[in-house]
Amino acid sequence: MMNNIQLTKPIRFQPRDYQVLLAIHNHDGVVARRHLKYMFWREKSWRAMERRLSLLKVNGYIEWPSLDQRKINPIPEPVVWLGWKGALVLAGKAGIELNEPVKINEYHLRKLDRDLRERGFHWLREPRWIQLKHDLTVTDLRFWIKESLNNIENMELEEWVNESMFRIQTDFVEFEVKSNKDDLWVKKRRGICPDGYFTVIDKERLARNESHTARFLLEVDMATHDHLSFGIEKAAAGAAYIQTKQFRDRFGSNIANWLFITTGQTRMKNLILESSQRVPNHASIFYFTTMENMPKSNFFTDPIWRKAGHQGFVPLIKI
Repeated sequence: MMNNIQLTKPIRFQPRDYQVLLAIHNHDGVVARRHLKYMFWREKSWRAMERRLSLLKVNGYIEWPSLDQRKINPIPEPVVWLGWKGALVLAGKAGIELNEPVKINEYHLRKLDRDLRERGFHWLREPRWIQLKHDLTVTDLRFWIKESLNNIENMELEEWVNESMFRIQTDFVEFEVKSNKDDLWVKKRRGICPDGYFTVIDKERLARNESHTARFLLEVDMATHDHLSFGIEKAAAGAAYIQTKQFRDRFGSNIANWLFITTGQTRMKNLILESSQRVPNHASIFYFTTMENMPKSNFFTDPIWRKAGHQGFVPLIKI
C-alpha cells in the first residue's frame, strides 16, 4: 500500500541535525518551529530552516502534523516532534541498538515504540493534542528561565527534569485535608506530576562551600482546575510531597519551592487564597505570577511573584 512506502531525498546527516533531534527530545518530545528557529537558525532565514526541516521530515527524522491531524486536533501553531528514525538515532547514542522497522506502518511503529520504552527510551510518537498549548507554554517558560539566568552573574541552571520523567516514575504522596462539608480531616493519596523540576546554582556560594542550590517545582496553570481541586491536588499534595523521604531521596533535600504561572491576576489571587487556607503552615513555599510577565521581566530578580500568605510582590532571588 502507498502508506507503507517511505519516500526519501538524499541527506547528509550533520552535527546540527543531531542537536535538533536532541533538543526536541530534551524539551519533552515536541517543540514549536519558532523554538527551533531561536535555538539553531537565529541568524538565518525561515526559508533556510524550513529547507533543512523538510529534508529531516521526508527521511523520517522528524514529524509534523498531517492534514488529517490538523483537521481534528487543536494545534495553536506549527510544531515538530521526533520521527521514527530520529528516535532510533538518539536511542543509538544512548547505547540502545534496534533494527529499523520492517515497514513504516502503525503496527511496526507501535512495536518500535514499545521496544524503545522497554529499554528505557521515551519516544513521544505524537503530541498530546489537548495539552499542546500547555506543553508549548512550558517550553516558553524554560527559555525564559534560561535567558533570565544568562543575565545574572554567578547563577546557572544545573538540572531540569521534564514532566514525562515524573509520568514514567511517579511519586505518590498521602496527606490529610479538611473536608469542606463537615470540617473533618480526610486522607488523600495523589501522584505528583509537576510540569518540571529544576535547580539553580549560586557559583559564588559553591566556591565558598556554602549552601548553593535552589530547587523549584514548576506548574503552568491554564485555569482548567477549579479552586477546590487546585487546593487539594496542587497545594496540599504539593506541600506534603516536599516533606517526604521520596522527595529527599530523589532530589537530595526537603527544601524547595513550588512556582505557579497562571493566566491572570484574578485567577492568581484565588489560587493564593486557596493555598493559604488549605496549607497555612506551608503556604510560604508557593509563589505565583502571571503569563503577562513572560518574557519581559527577569524570572528570578524582578518583583513579579506573589508569595502565598504574604502581601506585595517579591523576586524569587535577591541579589
